[in-house]
Amino acid sequence: MSDVDGMEGVVGGSVALSAPASAVVVVGPGVAGEESVAVWHVSPQGMPVGAWIYQLDRLLVSRDEARRLLTLVERRSIAAVVPGELDEVLDRVTKAAGVEAEKWWTAQLFSPLQCFADIVSRRVAYDSTVSVAKRELKNVADLEWSRDLTVEQVVGFEDLRSLSKVSAVVGSTEVGSAALTAVGVLRWLVRQWVETEGVKRRSYVRDAHGEAEPLPPSWLASVRAGMTTRLPL
Repeated sequence: MSDVDGMEGVVGGSVALSAPASAVVVVGPGVAGEESVAVWHVSPQGMPVGAWIYQLDRLLVSRDEARRLLTLVERRSIAAVVPGELDEVLDRVTKAAGVEAEKWWTAQLFSPLQCFADIVSRRVAYDSTVSVAKRELKNVADLEWSRDLTVEQVVGFEDLRSLSKVSAVVGSTEVGSAALTAVGVLRWLVRQWVETEGVKRRSYVRDAHGEAEPLPPSWLASVRAGMTTRLPL
């Protein structure tokens, strides 16, 4: 059993583990270099569970295809690797689908960069709690992370990819490769989060910070938002 799978026992019946998969949405060149939209579904454990690629021009002139894409993302949290780009494309596809719901996706977006910041923030808080416990309790060991993480390490997504040691995927399409690379980074983030929340096996950390959570707060909030979305499709 992997560390990610084992975390299910720590978080119990969480909303994230029963939620639909999150979606990675990336815009880029397709098979013949045409602008395309790739959608990769990602499980709460960070595993890819479904993939689709659409030509953007066809999406914008086909109500049916535009609606099919929206069904892939309407109830899901959406990884905003390039947030401004997503806003533009989802707005255009929503209009092509004949749906009147302005910026319906806003609460469903989550940033991998913010997830990283969530992880670092939690680790700082847990380190502080352990330092206090060492002064009050016996036999309290320092926390030992598999690697040191600081917010200064990451300014953009490429910094995060490099830090995670996820190699840029080379595939048949640029847009598909970019999506798979983002999926790899999300899986790395899940593993770092699992290690972080695993500290709550120490009762005094759990007492101070609550039960373990299945995903970084910003990601989990987007999951909850997505579960309530219903577009008139």
